[in-house]
Formats: sequence, structure tokens, C-alpha cells
Amino acid sequence: MRVAVLADIHGNLPALDAVLRDVEAAGVDAVVLDGDLADGPMPGPTLDRLAGLGDRAVWVRGNSDRSLAEAFDGTFQPSGLATNASAEYYAWCAARITRAGRDLLAGLPLTVSLEVDGLGAVAFCHGTARDDNEFILVDSPVEHYQAAFTAVAEPTVVVGHTHMPFDRLAAGRRVVNPGSVGLGYGHPGASWALLGPDVVLRRTLYDTDAAAAALEAAAPDLPDIGFLAGNVRSSASDADALAAFSATARQQAAARR
Repeated sequence: MRVAVLADIHGNLPALDAVLRDVEAAGVDAVVLDGDLADGPMPGPTLDRLAGLGDRAVWVRGNSDRSLAEAFDGTFQPSGLATNASAEYYAWCAARITRAGRDLLAGLPLTVSLEVDGLGAVAFCHGTARDDNEFILVDSPVEHYQAAFTAVAEPTVVVGHTHMPFDRLAAGRRVVNPGSVGLGYGHPGASWALLGPDVVLRRTLYDTDAAAAALEAAAPDLPDIGFLAGNVRSSASDADALAAFSATARQQAAARR
């Protein structure tokens, strides 16, 4: 079993199409869709493209997938975190998916586990094994990693959520983030990961200027379209992203006490 992991697509269909070409060339057995998939400028077409993967697709719930389904139902409540999107954003996206798309997103699991060549059992989640919206970073304390993954026994865990790739050993467990397909921070292009027999962090370069123009044309009235398209053209620095997400992680840690 060799696996491609795609996380944080955020409705960026041009980036997804570019990555899928590389995934096909890699000849993988499964494609793990590790959360935050459709919300963004092109939600309906992105879901359609992912559904076209058929049985090879292994779906995992991200916080934005859950929020998008809630917005479709009219039950979405903002998290209060500065780094999460607004109710207006999710309402716009929810109006552009079908009932079948909503049902798909609402039924996704928090975690899945697969046997991968050379790695054995690997767990996949979006935020952490206990919370699809929990921020865990490359420099988070070991104690945070221990608490966040107590519920899984697998020696390797793949996460998403923070849009920056890393491969870290923490308290005896290997934790990998493939980065973001649709909205990477700290680098150009679209990030993903190839698993089996080891972990390879991959990056697919594509025409980000053309992609940003296409996203703006598809969603001129999407709240935050300027932020999304701007970061596709020229991604935010990893230092800025780490600072923002670290502040959110501290806010979440305080709430858990």
C-alpha cells in the first residue's frame, strides 16, 4: 500500500488538478483526503473532482468540512478563534454545494487508520486525534503531542490544518504534516505527501498567478477572496503563519485547562 496525502485544498481546484497529475504519475494505491477540502472559491467543482477518485479516496474530516455542513444546515456557530473563517464565508460556500455534498462532509470520520508499506499502521487526522480544529505545530511542546494523540496507538500520525509541511518525532511518535494543496504558507506551489515505504514531502509547482485569477473570476463576491487569491499568488511567510497559529494554540490550551 502506497498512499498520497492531500490536505487543506480549500476549494483551489487549479492546485488540486496539478497535484492529481503528480499523484497519478506516482502510481499510489490510495489517496487520503486529510480535511478542509472544499470550502473556498470553487467548493462544488472541488468536491466533484475528489468524488471522481472513487474507491481510492479515503476521506477524513477537517474543521472546515464540519463547518461547511453546519452552514448548509443553518447551524454554524463561529469558534471565536481569530484564525478561523467567518460565518459569511461558510454561508457563501455552503450555497454552492449540493445536499449530497453536504451529507458526504457531515459523515466524515475524525480519524482513519491504514497499513502502509514500510511504515505499518498510520493514523490520519486533520487537527489532532481529539479535535479537528486543534492547532499543533512543528514547535509545539512534547506534552502537547502526548495529550493530543493519546487516543491513537499508531506509531505514525499524519495531520493537516496548519498549511505548513513538517516531519517530526515527538514522544516516540512520528508526526507528519503534508502541508496544504490549496493554500500553502512559507513556499510557492502545492504541498502533499507520499507514504510508502517512507515519508516523502512533495511539492507540485503550478501557475499560481493564473490560478489566483481563475479563483477570483469564479468567486468575486466570496468573503476573504482577496486573502485567498493573494496567498495563492504569493504565500504568507512561515514565520507569520507560525506566530498566528501559535497564538491560537495558546488560546485553545487555556480553554482546556
